[in-house]
Amino acid sequence: MICGTCGARDSEFPTLVSWSPDGKLLYLAIGGQATYAVPLRPGQILPTLPAAGIRTAEELAALPGARAFPVPGAFAGPTSAQRNIYRVPVP
Repeated sequence: MICGTCGARDSEFPTLVSWSPDGKLLYLAIGGQATYAVPLRPGQILPTLPAAGIRTAEELAALPGARAFPVPGAFAGPTSAQRNIYRVPVP
């Protein structure tokens, strides 16, 4: 079990779970609090989790290497740079 409250309807912000495109990070956001990036070892789908799953932000923050993003529900995007693709040169 990843988390004991995933998809719970009793919260305005349900827990969100996602992986980075390269599979090196697991992103978790619990109930409108910060989103955490948890590093994964090669070939690992999930880090070692509590038997009952993660229930609080404190349990999530205690996972080895977990880093918080201060924006609730934020997930990192691709590492490629975004540029203005509609830039028109002016003569």
